[in-house]
Amino acid sequence: MKPTRARDLVIAAVTCGVFCYLVFTRVYLDLPTLPRTAPLSVLLIGLVELQVAALVRNRLDGRPGTRPISPIVVARFAALAKASSLAGAAIAGCWAGVLAYTVPRAGELAAAGADAITAGLGLTAALILVAGALLLERACRARQPPDEKDGDPRNPRRPSGRA
Repeated sequence: MKPTRARDLVIAAVTCGVFCYLVFTRVYLDLPTLPRTAPLSVLLIGLVELQVAALVRNRLDGRPGTRPISPIVVARFAALAKASSLAGAAIAGCWAGVLAYTVPRAGELAAAGADAITAGLGLTAALILVAGALLLERACRARQPPDEKDGDPRNPRRPSGRA
C-alpha cells in the first residue's frame, strides 16, 4: 500500500466542497437548521486516531512498558488510516462548501449564522480527523533498522572505506 498523497486529499475535498455548495444553492431554504452536534462523531474518531497513532508508535519502537504489536494489526491500522484520511478530506470539503454558502448569507438568513458556526466546527473536526489519520499512517510505516557496523557497503550513507 502506498502512502496517502496530498493531491488525493485535495481532489476529494475540492470535489465534495463544490458538490455540497451546489446542493446548498438549490435546497438550503428547505433544510432544517444544522444540529450543533453534527461534527462531534468526526471529532471523536479523529481524537481516537491521534491516540492510537501514539500508542502504535510507542509499541513499534519497543518503548519500555509496551508489548510488541502484531504486523497484521499494524496493517489494519494503516488501512484504517488511509481510508480515514480520504473520508476526512471529503467531509472537510463538504463542511467548507456549507461554510462558503452560509457565511455570505448570515446577514440575510436567520439560520445561516448558526449554520456557519456549525460548519466551522465541522471543518475543524474533519481536519483533526485528517491529521489523526495521517499521523496513524505514518506511525504504521516500517522502520529501518540501524546499521550495526560502520563501512557497510549496502548503506549508501556510510562510507565503505574504499576510494
